[in-house]
Amino acid sequence: PLGGGVPDLTPTSQSKMTITDHNASIARFIHDLEGTGCYDAVQVYLGNNNEVSTSGNQDDGATSTDSFDVTVRLKEKKWYKLYIGGGVNSEDLSSFGGTSGMGNTLGGPGGAALGILPKLQFETSASLLNLTGFADVSTALYSVDQTGASSFKFTHDRPLCSWLPKHSSIREWLMPPDPRLIDPEERNASNGQSADSVDENQVFVADDAQYSLGGGSHTSLGIHAMVHDLDFESTRSSKEFVRSIGVRLANHCRGAAGGSNKPGVSPPEAMAGPYLFLDWNASLRDTMPRRNAEFPFALDCSKEVASQAGTVFKHSLTGGMYLNGCFTDDRYDPTMGYDAHVLGEVAGPPGDVGFWKLKGGGSWHLPLELIGMMAFGVNEEEYTSKEEDESPVVIGATLHSSFNAGLIRPLSFSGLCNSGSIGGVPSSDKFYVGGPGQLRGFLPSGIGPRSAKGGSSVPGGDSLGGDVYYTTTLAGSIPFPSYFATLRQNGARVFGFTNVGTCVSTGGSVLGMPAFSQILQSSRVAVGGGVSVGSPMGRFEATYAVPMRYGPRDATKAVQFGFGFSFG
Repeated sequence: PLGGGVPDLTPTSQSKMTITDHNASIARFIHDLEGTGCYDAVQVYLGNNNEVSTSGNQDDGATSTDSFDVTVRLKEKKWYKLYIGGGVNSEDLSSFGGTSGMGNTLGGPGGAALGILPKLQFETSASLLNLTGFADVSTALYSVDQTGASSFKFTHDRPLCSWLPKHSSIREWLMPPDPRLIDPEERNASNGQSADSVDENQVFVADDAQYSLGGGSHTSLGIHAMVHDLDFESTRSSKEFVRSIGVRLANHCRGAAGGSNKPGVSPPEAMAGPYLFLDWNASLRDTMPRRNAEFPFALDCSKEVASQAGTVFKHSLTGGMYLNGCFTDDRYDPTMGYDAHVLGEVAGPPGDVGFWKLKGGGSWHLPLELIGMMAFGVNEEEYTSKEEDESPVVIGATLHSSFNAGLIRPLSFSGLCNSGSIGGVPSSDKFYVGGPGQLRGFLPSGIGPRSAKGGSSVPGGDSLGGDVYYTTTLAGSIPFPSYFATLRQNGARVFGFTNVGTCVSTGGSVLGMPAFSQILQSSRVAVGGGVSVGSPMGRFEATYAVPMRYGPRDATKAVQFGFGFSFG
């Protein structure tokens, strides 16, 4: 049937379906096909057949039909998509993480949804679209960045319903029939009503019904594989070589997110929102400490990093939800609305490492005009006119706030998982805090636990990561002054901010007063200002920050440039 939705058992109409009802159902059908990323255009034509006029007080557009002709025209995209050129490493921007999957390890090396300027890289990629006829997307990407680190990624996504038998209960749950197309007698029988009570003209209209998990045929089950290098020599004197495979269940396909020319193997933050997913991952991770330049047989790192050398097998389940700006007025530079994400991960047997991790956060954006309207009890036109006369600066001004936090705890599984890691959790899976969009005024991995000594690339001591972190931001922004017309027209904004946050290793329960006191006493504070602008690729910001509260071994930086997917 055209469209579909969760059945609504409440009868809302006692007449036959109208053209308006059919149009609503067709709109859902079109949206469903366009969301696969396999079609340039989807057109549906209705031709009346045996039209019957209705009586009563129905208005225009409420014409009823017993039957009609339906023509569907699809303009399919090419079966292949190629890209050769430059790009940026999206893993530098991801908070999801991917030493085990597709991205940067959940709160791991990158640690923020908005990081430092990503590395430039050469990319070549290819996608195969709809080869099996089930709106499947296969994508392969190879890249080499400016440091020589290479990466190969492969994903194959297809609708979950295409993997299932036609009459399976899971398929019927994902794609229930349109409630308006179910025979009234069958509907009443399912509700326990007698056949005598059946109204031949009774239908059940649910124009706002949506597919389960927001997708129906969009719900995808895909596989992914990755081989890549990760360079942490600037923060913890080591590199990692990762090989991973996995399976992802999500509410829509990954490969369709790459735009019209470039295929997509993007992290969750880059997907259309809301994005829900569940990953199974298995990975081999080689940690390679930095070597001494003059004596290659000697290590140039701290003893803590040296103890992590070797190969670790990680087996994990990761699940999460990203709203990705679907409740804001602008995804990358919002002035109204809210955004949120939550992620969880459990690692265990048959892997070498065991832990559970939880991370989440949200941001809120409130225009001052709205605050004024609520405070003075006036309508929008009256308040806007009043502010234009008295305080033009207030027009377009917005208050922003955000809060993010994470917690990780080791799991031994009765001794089955013991990799000899620091504090029971590998450094690669811990939290790292600092950098634009997360804790401005500090370098990435600029705060938190450190070794007494580091390698020559990290003279202040190698960053070891923490098991608890939080960051919060309070900011205010206004549109760029009118005499910078180009910047103002492109949505650039000037903002001031206060950042507070910390990253610590509590070593035990975080519910006790000692841990709570440690978190508060170690909190860093920075204030400053900057310029931000949203683009089709993401959010760009340039800031100047002054750390007001910091530790003697923190890595600080006043002027920073950041690029990412969300406000932080």
